[in-house]
Amino acid sequence: MIELGNQAVSWSKTGLIVYSDKTSTDSNLCMTFLETINGTTWRFHPPKKYTIHPHLYESQNTTSSSNSNGGKYSINAGRSGSPPNYQGSKANRTTNKNCPFFYEITSVHWNNWFNLPGDMLAVCDELGNLTILILGQSLQGPVTMDKLTMLFQDNIYKIHNNPMQLNETSEDSVKCVKKESKKEYPTRISELFWLSSSKPVISSQFCVLDSSINSYRNKVQQIPPYGVFHPPFMKYSCLAVRKNGQIDFWYQFSNSKSHKKISLHLNTAQGKSSNDMDWVEYTNISALNEDQSLLISTYSRLTKVVSFYKLHVNWNITDINNSQLNDPLLSLFHLSDVAVEQIDDEGNLLEFQYLYVISKAPVEKDSAPEILLLYNVLDTGKSIIKRYKLIPTQLNAHYLKILKPDISRLDEQKLKPKHRYTLNCMPEIHLDKKVINIISNILDGFVSIHFEDSTIETYSKTDWKVETERLHHQNRQGKFRDILTSVLSAGFNYPKLPPQSTLEWAIVSPTMCGVLIKQSCKDIPQFISISHENTDDASLDKVNSTAFAFAFVASIHRQLSAEDLSIACKTHLIKISDKDQDRGKECITSLMADIYSFFNITPDAPPELLEKMISSRPVQKTMLLQLELGSSCRHKNVYEMARIIMNLRNVYFAFNGVTRNLQFAIEQLNTISPAQLAGGKLFQTSFTKQDLIHSLIPIAKWLIKFITYLIQEVLILINKGYSSASVSSLVYGVFGARIPRSLLLSILNEIKRVIHLVTKFPENNYPVLNESSKFLKKILSESTVNIEKFETFLVDVNTKFMNLNSKNQSTTREPSLLVKAEIPEDISKISSFLLTYSKNAIISHIDPAQVYFADTSGLRISKDEIFQSSLLHLSQPLDKGLVTDTKSLGPSHQTSRSFSKIEYDGVSYDTFTDNEMTNGSLKRCCRCGCVTRAGYTISEDKTIISTSIKTRRWPTMYARVCICSGYLYELEKAHPEKKESK
Repeated sequence: MIELGNQAVSWSKTGLIVYSDKTSTDSNLCMTFLETINGTTWRFHPPKKYTIHPHLYESQNTTSSSNSNGGKYSINAGRSGSPPNYQGSKANRTTNKNCPFFYEITSVHWNNWFNLPGDMLAVCDELGNLTILILGQSLQGPVTMDKLTMLFQDNIYKIHNNPMQLNETSEDSVKCVKKESKKEYPTRISELFWLSSSKPVISSQFCVLDSSINSYRNKVQQIPPYGVFHPPFMKYSCLAVRKNGQIDFWYQFSNSKSHKKISLHLNTAQGKSSNDMDWVEYTNISALNEDQSLLISTYSRLTKVVSFYKLHVNWNITDINNSQLNDPLLSLFHLSDVAVEQIDDEGNLLEFQYLYVISKAPVEKDSAPEILLLYNVLDTGKSIIKRYKLIPTQLNAHYLKILKPDISRLDEQKLKPKHRYTLNCMPEIHLDKKVINIISNILDGFVSIHFEDSTIETYSKTDWKVETERLHHQNRQGKFRDILTSVLSAGFNYPKLPPQSTLEWAIVSPTMCGVLIKQSCKDIPQFISISHENTDDASLDKVNSTAFAFAFVASIHRQLSAEDLSIACKTHLIKISDKDQDRGKECITSLMADIYSFFNITPDAPPELLEKMISSRPVQKTMLLQLELGSSCRHKNVYEMARIIMNLRNVYFAFNGVTRNLQFAIEQLNTISPAQLAGGKLFQTSFTKQDLIHSLIPIAKWLIKFITYLIQEVLILINKGYSSASVSSLVYGVFGARIPRSLLLSILNEIKRVIHLVTKFPENNYPVLNESSKFLKKILSESTVNIEKFETFLVDVNTKFMNLNSKNQSTTREPSLLVKAEIPEDISKISSFLLTYSKNAIISHIDPAQVYFADTSGLRISKDEIFQSSLLHLSQPLDKGLVTDTKSLGPSHQTSRSFSKIEYDGVSYDTFTDNEMTNGSLKRCCRCGCVTRAGYTISEDKTIISTSIKTRRWPTMYARVCICSGYLYELEKAHPEKKESK
């Protein structure tokens, strides 16, 4: 059953989901993520199970005790909390050698707040032990995102600074026993809060229809960091409040490996002595719009009082010596108290349920934090939320004049009371249903309320209206109308959940496009997406697609992985496409056009600006969304255009990266000293330089094959006649849309730079290494399509379209070409121009028969080249959702390895050897399904010559991230008796 304030699950910005494992007897933490099965259907990756116990550091078998500098209790701003003395930790220490105990995990917290990346995890158990983990890092360097490493552990009385790789619980693991706690410990962590960094964030406020141009515009605002944010010399910092009122503040300097802690107590702010019986039942830590200050709100089960405290952090930066880093100084101040009410205005008995605080960004008109006190109206099945604003107390100016008639403005500021606040009552919210839980999303912009009848409703914090009904209550007249503040504004609703008694927990997904639940009777979580009741009305398609586009742009500004939005959007589009295929195709086109407009990405931009746009993360994420939506569209060009642009971006980054590294290697070779020569530095640098060139050979082969494929398609269209303007063809999309055309021109320019360096600086010291340069030049020179003529053709086409843009805007043409690869009817003459000019500029200089019969298989731009053919269908009816249970896939498709065709490397475009497929480590993308070995050591048979030098290609960019921006995870090893299916 769900408990108020339940934090047993956390969904990271990166897409990783962790939750407390309460049913297992040998583990207490699970981690999973959504992965694509066939581009359309998804599943939860089989949860990885971990055992977090207070003795993880001892598994390293260290001979010396851990560094305890960070474990000392620093005292400032009052009395520090003393190390708690409880029987649990003592029992652990005495039984550790034989069988260590582990406890139930009570809360998990990704560092998702504000501008943090969501890659660090705080795990709290029921005793109050804190373990900090990080994603995608190991002691040896970057690893896949599904790997966890422990940074440090605070066992209440001591911090252990011993990083270690966290291994999954298995039969070979050290035996641990789950200790059933029969009581609640005073040291248990009630609330944990990650402090943000000093970088501002971009936030999408709303979008609105401008009727004068019949297009939507969105308002984007930069939000500076507020509350407490750590300076650049800090790696991280976080704060927790324990049940006994103790505050712990953890931090780490950027130049240090040690993690430190400062402790103080809430009682110190009121000058009270510690009361062992006075525990906080609910705690909320929120940002306060004051310089380096946080608001700590607590409810005491003994006094029945809600108390508010301000915590101020002084980072202790000295002006005298800026290089010296001092420990922060903490100050705690008591602000105000409010007693919970016993009866409502009608005389009904009230039962206090929960305390929640909504923080406000400084850019808002009223930035005072809003306090929500939830009450259950007894014997009615109803709830009341009493709202308060916590505002600083201001002395009236006339009163100050009476006190001191000649007061100056400076003195007036000095006389203003510090740390004095008043609670102002706000209108109450009366709910006809009992509330189970309160959840907030998107920088606390929305509040989602989970009711006892298994429904969820989301309210905007600005006006406290139900978000789903926003459009229904708006005036549809005037220049600006149809204001959308979230995807729910267009009328999308959350599904009705299973009965509360069967749920362990339920949370709204990061983009508010669905609900993640865990039922007690099921081993894995379930994701249920939002839905629209009316999918028959085509007139709603525009506003619905715009709502998804706005939600997507807002998610990218917040650095969310947004797979929940992709699933919800795809579910909606499949329902529409089942009624009308063309309608579904047009919805995708409209959605993508809105996204480019909201990102201010225009094809009419100057070349240098467009190149930056194409290389940007928003374009990469947008292409991923088009790929995922296109995978379920019968109009296959939607998917293939996205895959082509992804591949071209990858080719461009490859040649561009090699060019820069080649220049660096050449400079190194020219400055090698005699001592370095004796140490073998010359061969190592020469090998590295030529291996960079060698890594481009598979990519160059793919590019030549792709160009040949395009000309093959041109030949087919020419043979059909010029009346084929209405025909949808990838050629129209690649040559007509500016993004793929510009990418091709940039790639050809980078190729010329590489060939120039290869020709000007051949490998003379070790001639055998020069073979890689010869192979690369041979591949490019023996192309069936003349590369120089092809480049000239692209330049001329680019000029022609730029002139066309000066006459009419490309806002309608570009989305059609970029998404559907179709030329709009009003400019159908473009098709004749493209075909006629390509015939004169390219085909007249080649042997058409040689090009037509050239092998262009294996480009991996179609869905059936990526995924197993037997999986290219919905695995269950649409009304059950796109996230399916693994059991429904059949016995031959139970592992992630069985979903994709493992034949080509999705990053390097190389062909896997049998040894790599059976013995090597492989990584798969959870979003696009590509399989790669990027970031791993290259085997000897794939280098120019056999050598003891271990080389890693694509070491940084693709160690954890795929070309589509999805995250990579490690695949299971191949079964020795089964050959990999291709």
